[in-house]
Amino acid sequence: MVSRSKLYAQLDALESELNENLIPHLEAAANGNNDLVFCVEQFNPFNELESKTDKITEKLINVGAQILVLKNKLGDPSEGSIAERICWYCREWSNLENSHRKSAQGLAKQFLEEIQNNRMS
Repeated sequence: MVSRSKLYAQLDALESELNENLIPHLEAAANGNNDLVFCVEQFNPFNELESKTDKITEKLINVGAQILVLKNKLGDPSEGSIAERICWYCREWSNLENSHRKSAQGLAKQFLEEIQNNRMS
């Protein structure tokens, strides 16, 4: 059986990878350089965007899924984690029932603020 310390080491490495890759990706979107940042296969309701999913975000969601599995194994809460929130933002962007939802740029800014606020607390 894998020791808890090894699981925590894996968790730390994955969380670092997610942060290091997500933040610059969100910053580009917040600056208007990626309107499809939250367009991923799993949450994409738009047939015309089927071939235009964001491959970087797809990879980041996979890293997030690994983080959530490890957190579950360790009994750590995942609510509010970046790994959990990235999926929320993708679902929010693709929510066709919410006619007042923000653009990808607005959601990217909001997510960056959320990440910054969580670091400060």
